[in-house]
Order: sequence, then C-alpha cells, then structure tokens
Amino acid sequence: MPINLNDNLGRVAAESLLVRLEAALAGGTGKLAQVDGVYPESVKYSAGDWFALARTTAGKRLAVLGTGSQAKKFEGEDNGNDRVKLCPLNTANSEALREVFLWTAPVPIGRKVSFGTGDRLGVATPGHLRAFEGYDVYPVLAQQSMREMGRTGRSARDVIDDAGWGVFEAGYTATFAADADHIKQLDEVLSCHKLGYTMFTIDASEHIDLSAVKLSDEEAIKKFEELPEADELKSRYLGREWHFSQDAVSVDIAFTPVELARCSLVYLQAAKHMAALYEALSAASGDGEAFDYEVSVDETETDTTVRDHLFVATELKQRGVKWQSLAPKFTGQFQKGIDYIGDVAGFERQFARHALLARELGPYKVSVHSGSDKFSIFPLVGKYTGGYFHLKTAGTSWLEAVRVISVHQPTLYRKMHEFALERFEQDRASYHVTTDLAKIPALDTLSDRELPALMDQTDPRQLLHITYGSLLSTQDSGGAYIFRDRIYSTLYDYEEDYYEALRSHIGRHVETLGVKRI
Repeated sequence: MPINLNDNLGRVAAESLLVRLEAALAGGTGKLAQVDGVYPESVKYSAGDWFALARTTAGKRLAVLGTGSQAKKFEGEDNGNDRVKLCPLNTANSEALREVFLWTAPVPIGRKVSFGTGDRLGVATPGHLRAFEGYDVYPVLAQQSMREMGRTGRSARDVIDDAGWGVFEAGYTATFAADADHIKQLDEVLSCHKLGYTMFTIDASEHIDLSAVKLSDEEAIKKFEELPEADELKSRYLGREWHFSQDAVSVDIAFTPVELARCSLVYLQAAKHMAALYEALSAASGDGEAFDYEVSVDETETDTTVRDHLFVATELKQRGVKWQSLAPKFTGQFQKGIDYIGDVAGFERQFARHALLARELGPYKVSVHSGSDKFSIFPLVGKYTGGYFHLKTAGTSWLEAVRVISVHQPTLYRKMHEFALERFEQDRASYHVTTDLAKIPALDTLSDRELPALMDQTDPRQLLHITYGSLLSTQDSGGAYIFRDRIYSTLYDYEEDYYEALRSHIGRHVETLGVKRI
C-alpha cells in the first residue's frame, strides 16, 4: 500500500513556504523544523543565519533565513524582503553550501573500511546514509563512472553536487568521499580533481595487453627482451622468492623467465600509465596524501593471479605511487545486479591469497567491484580482509528505485518493462550477462501486486538493470523524455519509501560483509 508522507514532508507551494518560514523565524528558530515541507534534520545555523532544505511543488529548495554574510552567498527568490529566500539546488548554491558547511564537501578516506554507493539518479544519498547508520564504515556517496554519466545524462559536477545536497537533507555532519570511478584519461582525472573529487579509481584496461597470454614461450621471451626495462625487471624479479602466510593462508611466489616475460608484457604499460596519472594528480593537488588512489586491473577477461598482483604492486611502488586500494579480477562471474556466479570455494581460495598480499605488501585494501548483490561471497570479503576492504556497488540502488515505481506506479512500470524488452539486445552489448528473456513472465499474466516481485528474480532484474541508460535518456519526437521525468516525479512523491528500500537493501550488503557496529 502507498504510504502517506507526514505533514512535515508534504509538498508546499513556494510562496506559502516563504510566508511560513518568515513566521517561524519571527516566532523562534526552534519552530523552523516544524514548518510544513521542511526536512527537520536539515535545519542548520551558521554565523547568524539559518538554513534548511524543503520540499515544494516545484522541487526541493534551500531555505535561507537571515541577512548575514553566509546568507548572502546564496542566490534565490525572496518574498519582497531580504530575510527569507528560497534557493535552487544549482551549481552556484552547491559551491556556497560546501563553503558554509564544510561537511557537505567530500574528503579523502585514508586507511578505513569503505563502501561506495553509486547513485545513477542523484537522489539516493539520504537512503544510503540510513543504511550505514550505526556501522563503522566510510561512505563514498558520490561514485559514478564516465560511462554511467554518459548514459544518465549527468555530469561529474552533478554527481558531487547531488551527494552534497543529500548529505545536507539528512543532516549528516560526518565525513564522506567522492569517487571518480573507472576513469582512464589524464583530462578526466584533472577535471574531477578540480571539482573536488577525493578518490580516483584508475581503470588501466586499455593498457593491459592480454595478447601476450597467447604468445608462445619463445615469442614472449623475444618481445620481453625488446623492452627498455628488460634488464631492470630481470634484476628485480628473477632469482627472488616471496613467502607470506597467516593462519591457514599462504602465498609462495617466484618468477621463471617466461613467467616474468608474460607478466611484464601484460601489465607493465598499465603500471606505467597508473603511475603517470598519479604523478599528475599529485602535482595538481600539491600533496600525494590529499586523495585516495585506487588501481584497478579488474576490467579484463583473465583472472588476476597473485603473481600478477605482486608484479603490479611492485612496479607501482617502484614508481612512487601511494595507493589505498587495488581491484583484482576475480574468478567467477560478477554480473550486474545479481549474486555471484561460480565456484564459491574457488573464489575463497583466490580471494584469501589476494587479501594476504594486500596486507603484506601494503597494507592496502582489496577493492571488490561487486556489480551489486554478491551476498554469497560478501562474508568471505569481510573474513579474509579482517574487515579492511573497499566495496563498490551502483546499479542496485537504481533497481530499488524501479521496485518503488512498480509498487506505486504499476502502469509506468509496465511501460518501462516493455521498452526495456525492446532495447535489451542493443543495450546488452557492453555487458556480460546471461539474461534469458524467455524466463521473464509476460506482463499480461501478472497483476499489479505481482510486479514488485520481478525485482527479486534474476532475469527481470538484469533486464531493467542494463537498460537504465535508454530508460533515462530516450526522448519522443518532440524532444520530451519518455520516462525520465515520470521516474523522478514518482521517486519524489514516494521518496520515504525509496529511502527505506535503500536502508534495507544496502543494509543487507553491510550486514553480510560483517562490518562492525559502532
């Protein structure tokens, strides 16, 4: 059944809200949190001025009450005087918000367990924060890859601004981070740094040469000897052994000439690329400790061996890189929005060894790019890292939004579902999925009450997961969005349901990972 938002969070007309805010200010600032439309947790004070986020019929607005220096930093509409104004959640006001309330700006994570929650719609942050409440985990609330931003029509600035407004709405005054996720190019790194991103996940896939895996031993040795660094690499690796052990886990690594040749041909250029981006970022920030750096070698077709892991880590360290997390490619399938597919015991053996290496060579975090909802292996991630990990998830928050739509706007959901079926073959091209459309029930056989259960089934979940870009970006012949505006409107009307869905679903991730309570 649809919930009824309580009176305090009902939409109100902007003109009416201005009058009520002014009356509340005159009657005592303690009454601001009781004004219809105001988010109580967002009411804040700074240098003589009051601030609050409010719901209006035209969308959310920042209410600014006062005439002091802080209030003057924000642009908005007043009610014929300068004491109260409603300000749009635009870029200029986002920058002012971060200046006045420092806790709405992201900061680096450092050596803490961390959890990245991608938000494809930009409205999930309050729900994500509810999921983390009471747990010892560092939230990365702004996390979006360049590919996702292209498909959702959002910019890197939008992502970081939306997270800040969500933080303010929730009254969350602790710290959080912003991850420029899966970036590949120098211009992307530097532009995101200027915007205030504090974590940079470097996707080195374009510099990983998997063709070397198919070379004969003789060909691999020959190509290796042509590398300018060949003698240096031989002196660094050949004739050495690495032995690590803890509890029942042990790692023993040595390189034969052929193994070194293949490893170098596959990963050396990737390590050099990640080091070059790190150097540029350090120069731009003036401090290599001013940001978190994640090195990612997971976007490949072959698993990352412990020998690969050690090679990459050694080459990065040789070049002065300081990184907080490393993302290997694990065995099995990490398909989007569904549980792990593969041999769990095999994953456990592999993951335990990577976690041991990260502890001994760093310590740094093993980063798990989960694709969401890998509940069968999450306990192993917590166990073998000792709770010291970074985990990324993204699309699952979109799927919870779809679930809310299926509950409250079943007709809209049906149209989205039908459109997704039309787009599926085209949109699946950039994903590795095993979706079987034949296993998805025909919509005309389902009642409205049965629609939400589709989001608990593998094939419908993947259908709606990978077609999100088309659903959000497709326009009709007149240039109007077919679904985007109605999606946002529904989530605005039922945002409390959405927040609670996220609290429950992301909370399940946190629990399954074994994150400590505080």
